[in-house]
Amino acid sequence: MKREISDFLAYIGTERGLSPKTVSAYAYDLSKFGEFADNELGTGGDIGDIDQYVVKAYMRFLADKGYRKPNSSVARGRKLATLKAFFKFLMGEKRIKVNPVSEIKMPKVQNKEPSYLTEQEYKRLLRTIKKTATGYFRERDMAIVSMLLGMGLRLSELVELDVGCVNFDDGTVIVTRKGNHERVLPANDDVMIAIKRYLKRRKDVNATSPLFLSKRNSRIANASVWYLVKKYMKQTRIEKDKLSPHTLRHTFATILLKQGENILTIKELLSHRNLRTTERYLHIDNKDLKEAVGKIDLRVR
Repeated sequence: MKREISDFLAYIGTERGLSPKTVSAYAYDLSKFGEFADNELGTGGDIGDIDQYVVKAYMRFLADKGYRKPNSSVARGRKLATLKAFFKFLMGEKRIKVNPVSEIKMPKVQNKEPSYLTEQEYKRLLRTIKKTATGYFRERDMAIVSMLLGMGLRLSELVELDVGCVNFDDGTVIVTRKGNHERVLPANDDVMIAIKRYLKRRKDVNATSPLFLSKRNSRIANASVWYLVKKYMKQTRIEKDKLSPHTLRHTFATILLKQGENILTIKELLSHRNLRTTERYLHIDNKDLKEAVGKIDLRVR
């Protein structure tokens, strides 16, 4: 199975042009499935020996136990999607005669309303950073959170930015989005000011320098941004079901929605491929409902 996995990874990395990070995620998922299949079939088993029952046993294992903890339906769905892509490739290459995952349905996922911050909450968050962070890290962390809030960037997109991606002349940022596609996105004055203040504290900056640095002067890691965002949210005493940098991306979409922006405009800014993904942000609370009904004028003059 190792040879088949290696060939598949080469295919998605070269012919399909997926990013190294995406290829790495596929590699991890397939290696874990390979270990499970070897235990089920024995190390001498052939790729053609894997049937739907092996895959179903693997999905049950993920749901009941997992490698660290039981997997959610979302996590299981992602791993099954990896297997579907892998075995579809093998079928196309005529290396197997039967696709063991073709009849296996994706786990049902309960659509939860995205967690987001209210205007009062995200302004409190920015004030907390300004008051509690010190020196260099105050300007860096303000710039990080400002970009997440003001541009709706994904965590990976923010971390991969270089200084040269920011164009201060026209207020845009070149972002590498999912699928390794580059997009030129607008940034408002507040975001640009936050970046400028941060870069003023940097030395020996050039276009190829990472935009955001860690304490060790290397490109900041995803985990570091995750940690600092959660830290500031907790200090701000923001209580949500889930606190993460993605909460700020949801907040960006919600701000635009409440401003009356068209859903198609929001879709483009978030780089969603499917409008249904963007429609998850069409959440309406009781206050919104009350205000909407209150605007109806039934008075007869």
